[in-house]
Amino acid sequence: MADINEETRLQRRNKKVRRRRRVIKIFGVLGILGILAVAVAVGYFLIQLSSVTADTQEELDRGEKSELRTEAVDLQEDNFSVLIMGVDDREGTNLEGRTDAMVLATFNKEENTVKTTSIPRDSLVNIPGQGEDKITHAHAYGGTDLAIDSVENLFDIPVDYYVKLDFVAFVEIIDALGGIEVDSPIAFSEQDSESNPDAIQIEEGEQTLDGEEALAFVRMRKSERSPR
Repeated sequence: MADINEETRLQRRNKKVRRRRRVIKIFGVLGILGILAVAVAVGYFLIQLSSVTADTQEELDRGEKSELRTEAVDLQEDNFSVLIMGVDDREGTNLEGRTDAMVLATFNKEENTVKTTSIPRDSLVNIPGQGEDKITHAHAYGGTDLAIDSVENLFDIPVDYYVKLDFVAFVEIIDALGGIEVDSPIAFSEQDSESNPDAIQIEEGEQTLDGEEALAFVRMRKSERSPR
């Protein structure tokens, strides 16, 4: 009788061990899938950006890495950031002048997150070598390098990569990514034309915007917003 009870206990223990192993394997597979999902999302994001900005790349005076880093980031290993600049260039000729839209995207592999911060164009910041001024003027004063330096100075974090584009390319990227989630602090509308005064409407709170809506959101001045 004692032998039977002992055998039963051993069988139960073996079943528990097998269940634990299955749980560990499941979590291991889920972890790998999570990492792959982030890698695919990052790769897709960069491919989409590259496809519409191939002609806007330029070598920065700072070199390959931010001065806030000791060494260049490894996309396969490190967290990194991308500064997206929408330049007020309706002709699409030289991408010079003021930045009407600035969005800082940070990719965190440990948390499996991509977070974006829209920087209002009229934000008063310390522009290196220029003093306090609207951040939209940084690019007009010193091009891509000064715009990146101003953002790094504002947030005290490195900007590893950048994308500079006009309004059309900005819209194309957002649409190619299937829209972007934002949390608008206020509801407002943007007049697209005299014949269609409420073509673009942004609601208060979390929502997914397409390219045209996202452009209206990042370009809108607070003083121009009309609560509804």
